[in-house]
Amino acid sequence: MNTQCVVIGIGNPYLQDDRAGVVVVEQLERDGLPCQTEVVYTVGFEVMDKIRGFERAIIVDACKLGNVPGSILEVTMDDIFTTHALVNSHAITLGSTLKTGYVCFPEEMPADIRILLIEVKDITGFTQQMSPEVERAAAEVVERIKAMVAAAPAGEPARRRDQRSASSSLTDRTLAKSPLSAAQ
Repeated sequence: MNTQCVVIGIGNPYLQDDRAGVVVVEQLERDGLPCQTEVVYTVGFEVMDKIRGFERAIIVDACKLGNVPGSILEVTMDDIFTTHALVNSHAITLGSTLKTGYVCFPEEMPADIRILLIEVKDITGFTQQMSPEVERAAAEVVERIKAMVAAAPAGEPARRRDQRSASSSLTDRTLAKSPLSAAQ
């Protein structure tokens, strides 16, 4: 098991598309991903506790930003700290949780955090069956994560990428379309 990396799936396993992060992690576990995996049901401080001590963290969650259902967004720390459209229905935002971790435990937080969001179609239905669009996206995210983990050999520290350029492109292209950002 590679203790340098952890994959966190966030979601409610009983809400249709909100379960995407949970489904991704369950599939990675079945596939024997050589990386620690965890499922959490909210973006609260439990997320921070699960990633502390790891060099690298990959976080998967569902989102509702007004994009085509099944769209996959890779967002940066800058995005989640500064983009109001990434506020969610959880009691605390993922950005607030991670920021708290970096303030309180700067030496224990991962040097590299990747956040993958899957645009939902329906998060109101109580079912364990995702919409076809989100199901396809979850399968693609599984493959992306396998490639990410394979690209960083065990024991080698992950490199932090330049998040400024990625942040501006996401904000300009994707979040500008969001009905949530129009309300700001």
